[in-house]
Amino acid sequence: MKGKTLLILALACILVLPAPSAGSPEATGPVPFVFSRGDGLFLTDTEGNSPALIRKGYDPEISPDGTEVAFTVATGKDGGGRQIGLYTISTAKSRNYRSVIPGENSYGPRWSPDGTMIVFNHWDPEQSDWVLGLLTLTDGTFRVLAPELKGVYSPFWSDDSASVYCHDLENFFRVSVETGRTAALRRFSEILGEAMPTSAIRFAVSPDGTRWLFDGEVKDTSDWLKSGDGLISALFLHTPADGTTRRITGDRICAIGPAWLPGGKDFLFYGYTEKEISGEGSGFAVFRGTLPEGKTTLLVPDGGTPSARIR
Repeated sequence: MKGKTLLILALACILVLPAPSAGSPEATGPVPFVFSRGDGLFLTDTEGNSPALIRKGYDPEISPDGTEVAFTVATGKDGGGRQIGLYTISTAKSRNYRSVIPGENSYGPRWSPDGTMIVFNHWDPEQSDWVLGLLTLTDGTFRVLAPELKGVYSPFWSDDSASVYCHDLENFFRVSVETGRTAALRRFSEILGEAMPTSAIRFAVSPDGTRWLFDGEVKDTSDWLKSGDGLISALFLHTPADGTTRRITGDRICAIGPAWLPGGKDFLFYGYTEKEISGEGSGFAVFRGTLPEGKTTLLVPDGGTPSARIR
C-alpha cells in the first residue's frame, strides 16, 4: 500500500511541471494520463511508469491541467446506478455529486478546456430520454443544457469552452453554454464519412480546436478479426474548417476512444490487434498514435478509455 501511495505522489509531481507553451509543436517529456482496467482507474504517463490504482470507477477523464479526474461511479445497493465523481490527485480524495445531480443514471464526463465545467450524458426520468447534463464546478451547480434537446449523445466541447456539440444519430448540434441556444449544424452522416452513426461515438477536439478525432464502426475487412456483426472500430480525423473527414487507422487494429496529447500531433486510444484478443487480460490495450505518420505504439498492455493532460 505504501508503495502505491508513493507512486501516485511521484506521478502527481509530474502533473505540476510546466506544461508545453501554446506554440509548442508537440508534447515534450512525460505526459500523465489515466485509463481504466476492469472496475479500477489507474494513473501513469507516456514514459511507461508502472500504473498506480487510484480508485474504482469507469469512464475516466483527466482535467486539462492534470490535477483532477472526472469519472463515472456505480451507485445503489446493487451498483445498478451511475453518477459523476471527481478525484483530486494531490490529496487522493474523491467526491460525488449525488446530492446535486438528480436521478441515478449519469455517465461519461467531459471536461471543458478551461477546467471549470463538466458535461455528461444524463437520463431525464420525466422526459424518459437522454439529455445534456452540465456541472459547473466553480459553484457546484447542475442544470440540463438545452432541455428541448432529447435523445442526444456523445457530448464534447468546443476549444473555447463556449459551446457543447452533440448529436441525435441524424443531426449534429452546437449548444451555447451561456444561452442554451441550439443550432443544427449538419447532418451527422456528413461528418462521419464511412463510419456508422451510434450513440457511443467519442469525439476529441485538438488543443488548438482545428481538428476533431473520433471513433466509429465500419465494415470489417480484416483477415484476422471476423467479428460476429461484421464490424470493426476505426479512428477518423475531421477538419471542421473544410468539412473533410478521413480514416486514420487501418484494418490491422480495432481502435476506440481517442484522446489528444499536448501539441495536437500525438494522441492516445484503446483497442486491440490480433495479439491482444489471443492473449490474457481484458483484450484491450492502450496505444499512442502519431499524425501524420500513422505510427502506433503500445503503451499499456491491459487497459482502456485513456485520457491525458492536454495543457
